[in-house]
Amino acid sequence: MKIRHCITQNEKGVALISMLLFLVVLTVIGLTSISITSIENKTARNERIYETRINNQEAGIEPQVAVLEDTILAGAIPATYLSGVNGPVVAAANLQNEIINHTIEADAVTLTGATGPDIQITLGTNIVNMDIDYLFTKLKTGSAVEFAAGNEGNAAGAAGGGAEVYYQLVSEATVGEATGLITNHYNCVLSGACQK
Repeated sequence: MKIRHCITQNEKGVALISMLLFLVVLTVIGLTSISITSIENKTARNERIYETRINNQEAGIEPQVAVLEDTILAGAIPATYLSGVNGPVVAAANLQNEIINHTIEADAVTLTGATGPDIQITLGTNIVNMDIDYLFTKLKTGSAVEFAAGNEGNAAGAAGGGAEVYYQLVSEATVGEATGLITNHYNCVLSGACQK
């Protein structure tokens, strides 16, 4: 009988140890779940910031094209863009020289070490900076007759004095700590029509 009594006494702490081990396993599972949820939340936040930044950058392209075409047609920056009442705000005094006089300026979309940005729009709480730069002028190929017939595009050809003016359009957006640029190249004719 004494042997049986010793075996029974040795089993007294097994339930406690088993429960402690079970609680440790549950704690590890819980902490892992919290960690995974936290990582997923950060990933979702970063994805939202990325998408907002891309959308803001793309939203800066159309206003630049409008300012470019309207300025070429009017021969000067329209007053509506200078006031910024119904659209983008022209922020740089040298923009008209770049578009009309084809002046190459040392400006940039950011304010760092340059005179830019040329244009700004506000989207919610974010500002989109834009820059239009004159690149070069190229005579159109073909004759005026070919262009009049609609064979090669807009305006007159080199024989008729037609030219294409090439511009670089840059749109920069910052959302949170993320900044990105989109660069497009457009060619325009004297009628103000521009194409990518």
